Amino acid sequence: MVKRAKAGKFLAALFVFCCVFHAAPKAAAAFRNVQTGTEAPVFKLTDLSGNEVSLDSFKGDNAVLVVFWATWSARSLDELRDVQKLVADYGPKGLKAVAVNVEHEHATDDDMRTIRDKAASLNLTYPVLLDKGLETYRNYGVVAVPSTGMLGAGNVLRFDFNGYPSSAFLDMKSQVEELLGMKPKETAVAAKADTSHKPTRTALLNYNLGRRLYAFGMPDKAEPKLKSAAAADPKWAAPNVLLGEVLLSRSRKDPGKVAEARKAFEAAVAAEEGNVVARTGLARVYWLSGQAADAEREADAALKGNAAYPPVLLLRASILARKGDLPGAEKRIREAIELNPRDPLSHALAGRAYEEAKDLVKAAAMYRKAWELNGEH
Repeated sequence: MVKRAKAGKFLAALFVFCCVFHAAPKAAAAFRNVQTGTEAPVFKLTDLSGNEVSLDSFKGDNAVLVVFWATWSARSLDELRDVQKLVADYGPKGLKAVAVNVEHEHATDDDMRTIRDKAASLNLTYPVLLDKGLETYRNYGVVAVPSTGMLGAGNVLRFDFNGYPSSAFLDMKSQVEELLGMKPKETAVAAKADTSHKPTRTALLNYNLGRRLYAFGMPDKAEPKLKSAAAADPKWAAPNVLLGEVLLSRSRKDPGKVAEARKAFEAAVAAEEGNVVARTGLARVYWLSGQAADAEREADAALKGNAAYPPVLLLRASILARKGDLPGAEKRIREAIELNPRDPLSHALAGRAYEEAKDLVKAAAMYRKAWELNGEH
């Protein structure tokens, strides 16, 4: 019975994730559930010495880096090393940083030793926090490891990225200098951050409430709040992106919600053409509706905005597999899984892509890996 219940939960999670492949609002797509210009969700986690650290304690700081990392991710270690350089240079001027470890949902004693050893070898002077149960990881909707957010005053997300691309260090440095008032705001990177939409108070209040309700498993109550947020500020993409996710999550019982989700994503794209998750959401709606050509067009537009966004990479893999391009599909699968190799749903969705290609042996292997990883969760 336990195994049957566990299987049911996993299949239900897979269905929901397939429906909301695009994830929640984020133009730069490092997090599913947080968008630039909104306050980052609060967390209280313990550090390696057992001391509790709250994100609220950084609200008065003008520049705070939050890095989600794991020892099994080489890019994570590269980034932590570079963040330490930034802390050494800009810490005296006000930069703060925290590294949130997302090793496993249930870290073993061996995991803990590895985490401590890696942190010690890097000589990190900023807090290394343990996300036991991966609640913070899921609350933020981390799409890849590592994923990073730069917070400004009030813990408002100003800049983010996933996977630690080659340009990230210089971008982080530029953002730090701008947030600390060390450089003009007219620089290219800063101007990009400054042009993010500032939502109205009514829209922000309704959006935050809707986001919390959805996080607590109440999509039916979240839906009207998000609709109110979208109506209060049509130029803000975030409410419609999350609304699209909510509607798709409810489409299993009410297929008519798919058409509503399409309208929500279209409104989000109209408000913010470069929003990667809005484009991915629209692509997913087209895919579910059997409009493969439209799905491909939107997926390609999303990839132009962020070529390292796992949800759209896996959707693109399914599209390519259905067209018979297995090498192209496998390339996208490898790229997506490399960004988050311990995510069971990524492997399950890779299995679906292999099914599209009618390669049932590889599909079964991916599903088996997804099942094994889900057992850890």
